[in-house]
Amino acid sequence: MRAFLGSQLLFVLVMALAVSVLGSAVTAQEPEADETVIQPIAGNWSLLVNTGPAASPGSLLAPIDDLATVAFTFDPATDRFRTYRAGSAVLSDLAEIRSGEAFWVFVPPERLDGDLAFLEIAATVPPTAVTLQPGFTLAAWIGAQGVPVSEAISGLPIRRAYLWVAATQSFQIWDPGLPSSLREDFELEYGAGLWVDLAGSEPVVWEQE
Repeated sequence: MRAFLGSQLLFVLVMALAVSVLGSAVTAQEPEADETVIQPIAGNWSLLVNTGPAASPGSLLAPIDDLATVAFTFDPATDRFRTYRAGSAVLSDLAEIRSGEAFWVFVPPERLDGDLAFLEIAATVPPTAVTLQPGFTLAAWIGAQGVPVSEAISGLPIRRAYLWVAATQSFQIWDPGLPSSLREDFELEYGAGLWVDLAGSEPVVWEQE
Protein backbone atom coordinates (compact mmCIF):
# COMPACT_ATOMS: atom_id res chain seq x y z
CA MET A 1 0.00 0.00 0.00
CA ARG A 2 1.26 3.46 -0.87
CA ALA A 3 0.25 6.97 0.16
CA PHE A 4 1.59 10.46 -0.60
CA LEU A 5 2.03 13.59 1.52
CA GLY A 6 2.96 16.88 -0.07
CA SER A 7 4.62 18.45 2.96
CA GLN A 8 7.73 17.07 4.60
CA LEU A 9 6.62 18.78 7.80
CA LEU A 10 3.94 16.09 8.05
CA PHE A 11 6.59 13.40 8.17
CA VAL A 12 7.00 13.59 11.95
CA LEU A 13 3.24 13.63 12.48
CA VAL A 14 2.69 10.60 10.29
CA MET A 15 5.45 8.63 11.96
CA ALA A 16 4.12 9.61 15.39
CA LEU A 17 0.71 8.32 14.36
CA ALA A 18 2.26 5.09 13.11
CA VAL A 19 4.03 4.62 16.45
CA SER A 20 0.80 5.29 18.33
CA VAL A 21 -1.17 2.82 16.26
CA LEU A 22 1.51 0.17 16.08
CA GLY A 23 3.19 0.64 19.46
CA SER A 24 1.77 -2.45 21.08
CA ALA A 25 2.44 -4.49 17.94
CA VAL A 26 6.11 -3.75 17.58
CA THR A 27 7.00 -4.48 21.17
CA ALA A 28 5.22 -7.83 21.19
CA GLN A 29 7.30 -10.99 21.04
CA GLU A 30 5.07 -12.51 18.36
CA PRO A 31 3.47 -9.81 16.15
CA GLU A 32 0.20 -10.66 14.47
CA ALA A 33 0.23 -11.30 10.73
CA ASP A 34 -1.94 -8.29 9.90
CA GLU A 35 0.31 -5.72 11.63
CA THR A 36 2.36 -3.40 9.45
CA VAL A 37 5.15 -0.84 9.64
CA ILE A 38 4.87 2.37 7.63
CA GLN A 39 8.19 3.16 5.93
CA PRO A 40 8.80 6.67 4.50
CA ILE A 41 10.02 6.93 0.91
CA ALA A 42 11.71 10.12 -0.28
CA GLY A 43 13.19 11.26 -3.55
CA ASN A 44 16.79 9.99 -3.79
CA TRP A 45 17.66 7.51 -1.02
CA SER A 46 15.60 5.79 1.66
CA LEU A 47 16.85 3.17 4.13
CA LEU A 48 14.19 0.55 4.88
CA VAL A 49 13.91 -2.76 6.72
CA ASN A 50 12.03 -5.83 5.62
CA THR A 51 10.06 -6.48 8.81
CA GLY A 52 8.05 -9.20 7.08
CA PRO A 53 8.95 -12.57 5.59
CA ALA A 54 11.75 -12.93 3.04
CA ALA A 55 10.67 -11.70 -0.37
CA SER A 56 12.03 -10.78 -3.77
CA PRO A 57 12.78 -7.07 -4.17
CA GLY A 58 10.18 -6.87 -6.94
CA SER A 59 7.38 -8.18 -4.76
CA LEU A 60 8.42 -6.22 -1.68
CA LEU A 61 8.55 -2.97 -3.65
CA ALA A 62 5.54 -3.72 -5.86
CA PRO A 63 3.40 -0.93 -4.30
CA ILE A 64 6.02 1.62 -5.40
CA ASP A 65 7.19 -0.06 -8.60
CA ASP A 66 6.46 3.14 -10.51
CA LEU A 67 8.83 5.03 -8.19
CA ALA A 68 11.76 2.86 -7.09
CA THR A 69 14.43 2.01 -9.65
CA VAL A 70 17.21 0.45 -7.55
CA ALA A 71 17.57 -1.41 -4.26
CA PHE A 72 20.75 -2.44 -2.45
CA THR A 73 21.62 -4.72 0.45
CA PHE A 74 25.07 -5.01 2.02
CA ASP A 75 26.87 -8.17 3.14
CA PRO A 76 29.39 -7.16 5.83
CA ALA A 77 31.07 -10.58 5.77
CA THR A 78 32.12 -10.09 2.15
CA ASP A 79 32.08 -6.26 2.21
CA ARG A 80 29.88 -6.34 -0.88
CA PHE A 81 26.64 -4.72 -2.04
CA ARG A 82 23.99 -6.73 -3.87
CA THR A 83 21.83 -4.85 -6.34
CA TYR A 84 18.29 -5.00 -7.70
CA ARG A 85 17.55 -2.92 -10.78
CA ALA A 86 13.87 -2.73 -11.66
CA GLY A 87 13.18 -4.24 -15.08
CA SER A 88 16.76 -5.44 -15.57
CA ALA A 89 17.36 -9.00 -14.39
CA VAL A 90 20.72 -9.09 -16.20
CA LEU A 91 22.07 -6.23 -14.07
CA SER A 92 20.57 -7.54 -10.80
CA ASP A 93 22.22 -9.95 -8.37
CA LEU A 94 19.83 -9.38 -5.46
CA ALA A 95 17.19 -12.11 -5.64
CA GLU A 96 15.84 -11.93 -2.09
CA ILE A 97 15.65 -9.48 0.78
CA ARG A 98 15.74 -11.56 3.93
CA SER A 99 13.40 -11.18 6.86
CA GLY A 100 14.84 -8.54 9.17
CA GLU A 101 17.29 -7.25 6.56
CA ALA A 102 17.95 -3.55 5.98
CA PHE A 103 18.11 -2.26 2.42
CA TRP A 104 18.52 0.97 0.47
CA VAL A 105 15.99 2.12 -2.12
CA PHE A 106 16.54 4.81 -4.75
CA VAL A 107 13.73 6.90 -6.22
CA PRO A 108 14.59 9.50 -8.89
CA PRO A 109 13.70 12.84 -7.26
CA GLU A 110 11.52 13.96 -10.15
CA ARG A 111 9.17 11.03 -9.56
CA LEU A 112 8.13 12.44 -6.19
CA ASP A 113 8.69 16.14 -6.89
CA GLY A 114 9.46 16.93 -3.25
CA ASP A 115 6.67 14.76 -1.84
CA LEU A 116 6.99 11.76 0.43
CA ALA A 117 5.49 8.35 -0.25
CA PHE A 118 4.89 5.66 2.37
CA LEU A 119 5.27 1.93 2.00
CA GLU A 120 3.52 -0.54 4.31
CA ILE A 121 5.49 -3.68 5.14
CA ALA A 122 4.23 -6.55 7.28
CA ALA A 123 5.54 -6.48 10.88
CA THR A 124 6.07 -10.16 11.63
CA VAL A 125 9.69 -10.12 12.85
CA PRO A 126 9.92 -10.28 16.67
CA PRO A 127 12.82 -8.76 18.64
CA THR A 128 15.90 -10.65 17.59
CA ALA A 129 19.70 -10.79 17.61
CA VAL A 130 21.77 -9.19 14.85
CA THR A 131 25.35 -10.20 14.11
CA LEU A 132 27.61 -7.19 13.61
CA GLN A 133 30.83 -7.67 11.67
CA PRO A 134 34.02 -5.65 12.28
CA GLY A 135 33.78 -2.41 10.36
CA PHE A 136 30.45 -1.45 8.86
CA THR A 137 27.23 -3.46 9.04
CA LEU A 138 23.95 -2.32 7.51
CA ALA A 139 21.79 -3.36 10.46
CA ALA A 140 18.11 -3.39 11.33
CA TRP A 141 16.60 -2.44 14.66
CA ILE A 142 13.84 -4.94 15.49
CA GLY A 143 13.60 -3.99 19.15
CA ALA A 144 11.20 -1.80 21.12
CA GLN A 145 10.01 1.65 20.10
CA GLY A 146 11.76 4.81 21.22
CA VAL A 147 14.97 3.28 22.60
CA PRO A 148 17.87 5.78 22.76
CA VAL A 149 20.74 4.52 20.64
CA SER A 150 23.09 4.89 23.62
CA GLU A 151 20.96 2.38 25.52
CA ALA A 152 20.49 0.07 22.54
CA ILE A 153 24.23 -0.35 21.94
CA SER A 154 25.38 -0.13 25.55
CA GLY A 155 28.31 -2.45 26.24
CA LEU A 156 29.12 -3.04 22.56
CA PRO A 157 32.42 -1.87 21.01
CA ILE A 158 30.69 0.41 18.52
CA ARG A 159 32.61 3.41 17.22
CA ARG A 160 29.66 5.11 15.55
CA ALA A 161 26.04 4.50 14.57
CA TYR A 162 24.38 6.31 11.66
CA LEU A 163 20.60 6.69 11.31
CA TRP A 164 19.40 7.84 7.87
CA VAL A 165 16.62 10.46 7.72
CA ALA A 166 14.96 10.20 4.31
CA ALA A 167 13.13 13.54 4.54
CA THR A 168 16.40 15.50 4.90
CA GLN A 169 18.71 13.06 3.07
CA SER A 170 21.15 13.14 5.96
CA PHE A 171 22.47 11.00 8.80
CA GLN A 172 21.99 11.39 12.51
CA ILE A 173 25.27 10.22 14.04
CA TRP A 174 25.95 8.72 17.46
CA ASP A 175 29.63 8.89 18.38
CA PRO A 176 30.40 7.79 21.95
CA GLY A 177 33.87 9.30 21.58
CA LEU A 178 32.44 12.82 21.50
CA PRO A 179 31.70 14.90 24.61
CA SER A 180 28.21 14.16 25.92
CA SER A 181 27.01 17.64 24.91
CA LEU A 182 27.83 16.88 21.26
CA ARG A 183 26.42 13.35 21.02
CA GLU A 184 23.24 12.92 19.03
CA ASP A 185 21.42 10.32 21.11
CA PHE A 186 18.66 9.59 18.59
CA GLU A 187 15.84 7.16 19.31
CA LEU A 188 15.39 3.89 17.46
CA GLU A 189 11.99 2.75 16.22
CA TYR A 190 11.01 -0.78 15.23
CA GLY A 191 11.94 -1.23 11.57
CA ALA A 192 14.73 1.38 11.49
CA GLY A 193 17.83 0.70 9.42
CA LEU A 194 21.25 2.06 10.34
CA TRP A 195 24.93 1.74 9.61
CA VAL A 196 26.91 0.45 12.59
CA ASP A 197 30.71 0.79 12.75
CA LEU A 198 32.08 -1.96 14.98
CA ALA A 199 35.57 -1.82 16.47
CA GLY A 200 37.79 -4.83 16.92
CA SER A 201 38.41 -7.89 14.76
CA GLU A 202 35.64 -10.26 15.88
CA PRO A 203 31.89 -10.33 15.12
CA VAL A 204 29.55 -9.32 17.95
CA VAL A 205 25.97 -10.41 18.55
CA TRP A 206 23.66 -7.43 19.14
CA GLU A 207 20.74 -8.60 21.26
CA GLN A 208 17.66 -6.48 20.63
CA GLU A 209 14.67 -6.27 22.97
